Amino acid sequence: LSDGTMVAVHQGAGEGGGAGVVMWTVDTLRTDGSRVVISAFNSGAQDTAATRKTPALSIGQLRTIALSPRWFR
Repeated sequence: LSDGTMVAVHQGAGEGGGAGVVMWTVDTLRTDGSRVVISAFNSGAQDTAATRKTPALSIGQLRTIALSPRWFR
């Protein structure tokens, strides 16, 4: 970003082995070394089957949360 913050977006399979579980993650790293990572899943737990097609939060919503200045009050 223009302030030097780096943002990475990852979308893929969950890590717990639940059937059909996907994980969406937004990972931010600011120039002062502060890091905020937000993930959402389409299941209540990674080791149980998916309960919906996609996570409840969109990538845009995750990005907004991760980049919020509220983390640094």
